[in-house]
Amino acid sequence: MRVIKRDGQVTEFNPEKIYQAILKAARSVYVLDDSLRQNLAQVTKKVVMDLEETQIEKATISMIQSMVENRLLDAGYINIAEHYISYRLQRDLERNGYEDRISVHLKFEQLK
Repeated sequence: MRVIKRDGQVTEFNPEKIYQAILKAARSVYVLDDSLRQNLAQVTKKVVMDLEETQIEKATISMIQSMVENRLLDAGYINIAEHYISYRLQRDLERNGYEDRISVHLKFEQLK
């Protein structure tokens, strides 16, 4: 599978990039231990399986990020999902020249 990056370039899909992005979000919330790393690796594997099930040749970054967000939330990693999504939104703002005017801080509340 290939990935269409934001600038239009097409590259080979690399699941390690998903895992590293999830770990980065997790580090902003928790001290990582082996158990959490393994659980987040499972989240990554589920995202990869989701992508494979779509059977598309080229996935967009936005599509992959949405799948990551959904899988983090499904796995109960709400705090990690908040940080993952906040970081992605902040980067989008920076790419569009709004970094000096808008700062993103999400807080999810789970409904019962």
